Amino acid sequence: MWLLLVLSCSHTHPALSPATGAGAAVSGAAASGPAATDPSAALAHCALARTTRVATKDGATIALHHHPASGPPVVLVHGISSNHHFWDLDAEHSFADWLAARGHDVWLLDLRGHGDATVDRRGQPQLSGWRVDDYGRYDVAAAVDHVRGCTGYDQVAYVGHSMGGMVGSIYAATGGAGNLSAMVLVGSPGTFSKTAPMMGLARTGLAAGGLALVSLDSAPLGAVAADLNRGPLKVRIQERLYNPENFVPETIDRMLRSIVSPMSRGEMAHFARMIQDERFQSWDRSIGYLDALRDVKVPAYVVVGMGDRVAAPEWVEAYATAFGGPVELFRAGKVSGLVADYGHLDLGLGERAATEIFPRIDAWLDRYPPARDGRPPAAFVHTVP
Repeated sequence: MWLLLVLSCSHTHPALSPATGAGAAVSGAAASGPAATDPSAALAHCALARTTRVATKDGATIALHHHPASGPPVVLVHGISSNHHFWDLDAEHSFADWLAARGHDVWLLDLRGHGDATVDRRGQPQLSGWRVDDYGRYDVAAAVDHVRGCTGYDQVAYVGHSMGGMVGSIYAATGGAGNLSAMVLVGSPGTFSKTAPMMGLARTGLAAGGLALVSLDSAPLGAVAADLNRGPLKVRIQERLYNPENFVPETIDRMLRSIVSPMSRGEMAHFARMIQDERFQSWDRSIGYLDALRDVKVPAYVVVGMGDRVAAPEWVEAYATAFGGPVELFRAGKVSGLVADYGHLDLGLGERAATEIFPRIDAWLDRYPPARDGRPPAAFVHTVP
């Protein structure tokens, strides 16, 4: 969804072509185009992870990137039109490395159609044919089952940014809660307002895409946004995606060129319907997921970007009363004594995220460690980086 907001700033029409070919699934593949910084550093860094493609029960393929360590497993999930690079951009901006250095066994998920999962295990493009529901019911389920099987843990911790938090909630609300020791929702909307600034545009664009396209190959738009970010429209882009106070220019450029992935017709239509109905719900409208979370006892930590123009703070705070178990909110901004308010993308990639955001998430994961081999959870002792 955030990429459509970039379109509203740039007035540039994207190439409406599906992601095709095995090249789209090369680990770390970035958008082409002139760059102020060379993205090769991010690619080389991410190549250090072990990548595995896993089949889902409905026949799709996901990709898991493993940063191994001896401690309890954590699954990190990206948001809409993004990929695993959100959590692992380069050596200086990697929550995956940050956690692994402290002993957590880290697994980054590329949902179907994103990052290294733009093609399936047979090399065929994954373009469309699914809704947001399917990410939670099948993709997250396949990832959690794979990690549990590989590690021997009965449970895993789950951290999701934006849509990644939403699909984790779908998984928990539709039978997966017992496999999760803790959840962290980072800038994840739990409700919507169609009258909010930019939402009318987003709803119209998503609905049009959902009707007219097989998929929207939004990766080239990352390069467009990076180029525009150095021009006269810079401020308008910054207002929507991130707070420039939390970035240096080199990180912004690399981020926009690395973390963008296609959006499918089904997910665009699903988001358009949720915005229109102002409700986090299943495609067929039969399940309101916030209501369904009342029976979920998984401890949930909710990180709210106080300067977020994509997932408004009040939308994210809706989770505070949704879960049936322990819930804690952290308002990432000056109200909590931070240097600046956090926007949408800063929450995982801002220059101070490693000191202002990551330790708080880590503390929550440590408070609720996973069970293993049928035994009660045991306290986790950190590795010293």
